[in-house]
Amino acid sequence: MIYAFPYDIPEWMPNELVKLAKCASDPSPIARTVRKVFAEFRRTHTDSWHLDKLKFTSDQLDILSDVLVSHSYYA
Repeated sequence: MIYAFPYDIPEWMPNELVKLAKCASDPSPIARTVRKVFAEFRRTHTDSWHLDKLKFTSDQLDILSDVLVSHSYYA
């Protein structure tokens, strides 16, 4: 469903992304798939994130921050 709207954020998507983010620490292959989905989401929304993030609540953004932020290899 997330891949079906690569450059848009329909009304239902923030809640679904939060549900998906909660699976990021599940065993593989689930966690690997979740990371791929969020990597693609981040790639397709980078240019418009300043507007796209307004469609999320602050609580949703807090939950998504761990999977949307690229962590440094040296962190």
